[in-house]
Amino acid sequence: MSDQPQRVFVTGGRGRLASLIADHFRAPAHHVELFSRVGAPGFRTNADLLRPGGLEGCATLLHLAWSTLPASSEAHPGSEERHDLPQLEQLLDALAAVPTRSRTHFVFFSTGGAVYGNAPGRPNREDDACAPVGRYGRAKLAAEQLIRARAERDGLPCTILRISNPYGYPVPKSRQQGLIAHALRCAVEGQSLTLWGDGRARKDFLYYTDFLSALELVVARRLCGVFNLAAGESHSVEEIIALVEAATEKKIRLTRTPAPTWDVQDSRLDNSRLAAATGWQPQVALAEGIRRAAAGYAGH
Repeated sequence: MSDQPQRVFVTGGRGRLASLIADHFRAPAHHVELFSRVGAPGFRTNADLLRPGGLEGCATLLHLAWSTLPASSEAHPGSEERHDLPQLEQLLDALAAVPTRSRTHFVFFSTGGAVYGNAPGRPNREDDACAPVGRYGRAKLAAEQLIRARAERDGLPCTILRISNPYGYPVPKSRQQGLIAHALRCAVEGQSLTLWGDGRARKDFLYYTDFLSALELVVARRLCGVFNLAAGESHSVEEIIALVEAATEKKIRLTRTPAPTWDVQDSRLDNSRLAAATGWQPQVALAEGIRRAAAGYAGH
């Protein structure tokens, strides 16, 4: 085994999740390089990946870059078709150009709930038919289909991770995603939290250290295929609010609005395939994860 650090490239490098990954995959075992649309100190450009030799020495490419969230995808129809899918195709071309003996392991960050749509009365498994209810889920599914076709045609080592809702780290106030982070902020700062629907929508929430430990195993084993990366249990929005109020000892003021038609109301994910392939199991229960997140928020 080589003593040289494994080079890990991460697109979408300015995002908070990419920052957490970079901190986790640190030296001496790994050398992480972050990529973004615009270069800056600490960030290379996405275009660098597409240049001849741009992937030379890269053991793993973690592709987090994506131009939309579920809400913005609905607000700007076709954004993924104009930006994300063409960029993905270019990346796959570059990966296919790498000599077979030193192929880069490509890991695509998909979405759990949005790709599957509403659960069929039980947790969704990877071989279930996908029925996305919004543009974001349909675009991610189109990306998955492109990756799987190219992996089969060109012999590319590819992983698709259908990730639930990582939490436990701050997200910008303006970001239309991250229920737990927004609920904590509203509780601590005394602001109103906008609640979509009646609070009974169910989602899977995964503490970020569990997300990182699973990702580390996927990278170390060069695991290929499609895997749900999730806690394996779902909780209602009402439950989340109650747990945040208990952790902060503060009542959250709610502003209620109808649930968007594109928001999945019953997201349940089966994580047994990933567990069987790696031995991974999530370690942080939801109440404990929210307690830790609340303690971290109070400490800022």
